[in-house]
Amino acid sequence: MLKKVLIGTGIAGALTAVFFLGSLALGTVFAQTPATPPPPQAQAQVDEQQPMYTGSIQVNDSQYQGMSEANEAAALQSTATITSAQAETAALAVNPGTTVVKTGLDNENGVLVYSVELSNGMDVKVDAGTGKVLYTEQAGNDAAETTGAENTSQ
Repeated sequence: MLKKVLIGTGIAGALTAVFFLGSLALGTVFAQTPATPPPPQAQAQVDEQQPMYTGSIQVNDSQYQGMSEANEAAALQSTATITSAQAETAALAVNPGTTVVKTGLDNENGVLVYSVELSNGMDVKVDAGTGKVLYTEQAGNDAAETTGAENTSQ
């Protein structure tokens, strides 16, 4: 009888050990770990400027990190294929009767553009590669209008 108890305990012990080890192994399978949700679309565009437009010269932001503004401007100027005077001419063509207040070469959303500020308060974005007017907006305003191929300017 002692043998039957030991054998019974041995089998029961072995089954208990298998059950315990199995539950540990399967615990990770059945555990409900929530997947990391993808960031909302709006969150992904926080750093991007609006509106989005495409230009002919793409700029890799990472190659200009850590540069002074003067060095970055010089590096950007070397990639532009039109001059600031040509950009000003394009901006004035879509805004007759105005004069140029200020012109700057900018990297906006990875696209190289000239920002031409005019005397009528408009800020005109000109593609630094083609000279095409990409966008026109009231300086300091979020309300804007697209120009160029889908021209809706005054």
